[in-house]
Parts: sequence; structure tokens; C-alpha cells
Amino acid sequence: MNDERFHLPVRIGDVELKNPFVVASGPTTKRIEQLELAERCGWAAASLKHTFNPAPYINYQPRYRWLKKEKLHTFTAEYRLDMESGLRLVEAARKTCKELVIIANYSYVHSDLEGWQDAARRFDAAGAQILELNFCCPNMSFNVNVSDHSTRASRPSSGGAAMGQDENSVRLVLEKTREVTDLPLIAKITPEGGRIAEVSRVAFESGASAVCSVANRLGIPPIDVRNYRKSIYNLQGQNTMGCLSGPWIKPLALRDVFEIRRLVGPARHINGTGGVASMEDAVEMMMCGADSIGVCTHTMIAGFDFLDGWMRALKNYLTEMGFQSIREVRDLLLGEIKSAADLTVWPGHARVDPDRCSLCGLCADIGHCNAVALADDAAVIDPGLCDGCSTCIDICPEKAISMIERM
Repeated sequence: MNDERFHLPVRIGDVELKNPFVVASGPTTKRIEQLELAERCGWAAASLKHTFNPAPYINYQPRYRWLKKEKLHTFTAEYRLDMESGLRLVEAARKTCKELVIIANYSYVHSDLEGWQDAARRFDAAGAQILELNFCCPNMSFNVNVSDHSTRASRPSSGGAAMGQDENSVRLVLEKTREVTDLPLIAKITPEGGRIAEVSRVAFESGASAVCSVANRLGIPPIDVRNYRKSIYNLQGQNTMGCLSGPWIKPLALRDVFEIRRLVGPARHINGTGGVASMEDAVEMMMCGADSIGVCTHTMIAGFDFLDGWMRALKNYLTEMGFQSIREVRDLLLGEIKSAADLTVWPGHARVDPDRCSLCGLCADIGHCNAVALADDAAVIDPGLCDGCSTCIDICPEKAISMIERM
């Protein structure tokens, strides 16, 4: 499908993606039919379902929940690919998908380096165009362990989130992988531990062509306090931590991308993921430093064919704003986000429009404010007591309150 609607090219290493949108590794990239549909819908690339080498000892059929009110997706049990299944999927995808760039996403779970090299050789031979080394997957118990610091100098940690917090492990794996393949390498780095930027910098120094942030966090999903032993997941007997994703996570994901970009500089490629559910979300990612955009949860909920609308909206946005390319959007927020010490805060107070006020009383109930009172016809705000915090504006159902600058 050589369609100009989907043409806004970016590069990862020497591989060109026709646009910045990647189906991120997950449940929507585990079958050839999904990959074929993603290609028909205009996606530039797909990172295949996480492949474990050897097969993980915890590998169940999936249990998901989509909590619409919270905009939160959570899962516990999940199925991964073994090495042979991952290789066969790459081979099948290369035969049938002519434009979709195929990214192999994989982990090796032992502490030696030869397994990482073997996986790279085999995925390269199978036809993968980019290799994504998974240093992040936090949702199974064996991937949330503590690095063995006694062996850090010579061998990596044993996998997953523990490895992704350890620069030495990431460095060793990438250096050894680079010895056996010329394919672009993406390091998928965990945010767990709060060191995603520092580990990303080491990844680039060790041969990575790009880094990928992560669209989820490990946490405890909502609990029914009157039936707390019951899992929220259907067909699952116990409570457990879940892998949490969805729009709620976007502020954290933006921070991850921002911190990586600020530390590694402008020349490196960052694939930003986490909470992207609209064209505007994607632009926010770019403004914080992302070159390409990974989307997983939204494809689970909405399929693949929304990309046409996103691309049209993105191109219209670029024209409206006077940008010639998406590269001009990237990093726009780097200089705009200030530390607390550099903020400019000027005095002001809230004001009520009496014609719109319904006397609902919500503003008068704000616990940290003593500036609001209810009069006969409308709420009134004492300018001398108002700190200008804006809570009343945000909770007013009638949009009757505005903020004015104090001169």
C-alpha cells in the first residue's frame, strides 16, 4: 500500500519507517493475521509479541480487564511466544507483509550472554528488520527480582525489569549482540526504579540504534473492599499484581521520554509509548522528545483502522501550525518545562459569573479554601482570601468561575 496518506517517514538506524506509528509489542502482534491487518491499515512497523528464550516457566492464557471509568487496562496472566514460535512468526510476516517493518521483541532469561547472541543471529536469519531487546517486562514475578551485584562486572542480571535497571547488564547484552548482527537494535528500557534516562544513555553508548520507553507499570488493580479476596479478573482465582496501562499512564510516559531526550541529546532515536490514544497524544510525545510512537493498549481496545484518521489529523495539524515535518515538532517542550525554582507565579483570584452560577455549593465545600461563600443569588469569592489555586474552576459544573490576574 504505497499510500501518501500514511507517508511521514522516520528512520531507525538504516531502516526507514513510512510514518512514526508502530504497533507496540503485545497481544495485537502475536498472529500473522494481525500483522497483515496492521499493514492494510497503514501502520509503519510492528514489534512482535514478546518472545522468551527459553520459554518462560510462567505462561498462562491471558486475563485482562479494561476499566473504562479509570481509563486503565490491567492484566496478570499472559501468554508469550517461545523462540520457535517467534521465529516462525517473523518468517511468515516477511513473506506476506511487504511494507510493514517487522521488529522482533525478545528476552533471554539466563545470566550468560551467549543466549542473547544466539537469539539475535536466529531472528536476523529469519528476516527481522529490527531487533528489540526487551529489558523491561515487569509483570511476571521472575522478572521483578534484584540484580546480583556480586557478578555485575562479567554477566548481566537474569532478565526483565531487574536487568533494565542495571546499566552494566544492558551494556553487556548490547555489546555482545552488536558483535553478531548489523540490524538496528532497540533497547526497551523499564521505568521501574526511576533510572530510565541513565540506562538509555548507556544503551546508546553500547550500540543501540534507538530506545523504547514502556507503556505500563506494575501495580495493584482496584479491589472490592467488601469482597477483597475475589480477583477482579474473570476466570482467575487469586489477587495478584497487574501490568497497568492505558491513558492514565500518559503523564508518566511523557516524563520518561522527556528525561531520556534531555539526557541523550538530539541525535538519538526514541520510540515513545504509554497512554497514546489520539493524534494529540502522539504530538505530545513528539514534543517531549519522541521520534516514533508505539501504541499497544489502544489497538487492543479499538483495533487498527483508527490510524487513517490520526494521519489525516496529524497532517492537518502540521499545516495549521506551519510545520514542514514532524521533526520540527519534536523536542518543542524541552525548553518549556521548567523546574519549580524557575516558575513565574503572579497574583490573582477567582471570580463568579452570577448569571451562570446554579448555587450547587461545590465550590463552597472545597476543603483547603475559605474564600467562597454562598449568597442569595450566586456564590461569591473574597479576593483577599483567594489564593488563585483554581480548584473551584475545575469542579464547577456550570463553568461559572474564571481566574483574573490581580493588577
